Amino acid sequence: MKIMEKYCCLLLLLLILFYGVTKNNQQSTLQKVLFDEYHWQAIEGVYSKVYYKTEKEYAELIQRQADTYYTMIAKDFEWNKKEKINFILFETKEDFMSSLFYRGNITMGAYYNGVIGVLSPNLWENQKQYWKKTDDFLEKGPVVHEMIHFAVDDKTMGNCEEFLSEGIALYYEKKYTGFSMPVSKGQITTKELQQNFDKLDSSFAYWKSYEWVQKFVECYGEKTLQKALQQMAEKCYK
Repeated sequence: MKIMEKYCCLLLLLLILFYGVTKNNQQSTLQKVLFDEYHWQAIEGVYSKVYYKTEKEYAELIQRQADTYYTMIAKDFEWNKKEKINFILFETKEDFMSSLFYRGNITMGAYYNGVIGVLSPNLWENQKQYWKKTDDFLEKGPVVHEMIHFAVDDKTMGNCEEFLSEGIALYYEKKYTGFSMPVSKGQITTKELQQNFDKLDSSFAYWKSYEWVQKFVECYGEKTLQKALQQMAEKCYK
């Protein structure tokens, strides 16, 4: 079994095209987003800190959810994070679009350089029918998903392909919250996912990334996946 695990790790590493990411100081990222004149307020939990302007109720919701799921993520990823996870609650689309999190489209949440941005649930209403803010925010919101991205980024020291990071986030998000994307049919190779992830239809690309990770775990287990992620970080020291 150990020989098989080593082979699986090697196979996964060969499939993934490593790339280096230079990490800036997380505090620097916060300073660039939280302009002094905005007078941001903050709520702190055991493992998280949420910056907001006026929507204290949602900030508290983010903080409680982050603290609840951190212990699960930390256990699976062996993630012993000493600093609190910083969240920024964007209450207008304009604030989000002018921030470092904006990449040409408006998303419910985004992870960047050790900080997580969350779009206010008040801005989701027009996109969802029969929207129930609190219930849907907890079940389908971006908090857990983006925290997993953070854990992957930390564990691999930034050396994880985008498609793989998305697949891992979706896999563990389903494990923790039960949330699952609608099935997207079609065929695509791993190489195509690697090279064209941002160019593909997002629903298709995300589902296939999740499917790839799910099948890998079914065959080899979560421990083998986590071991492969650790080896990505170790490559930075060689």
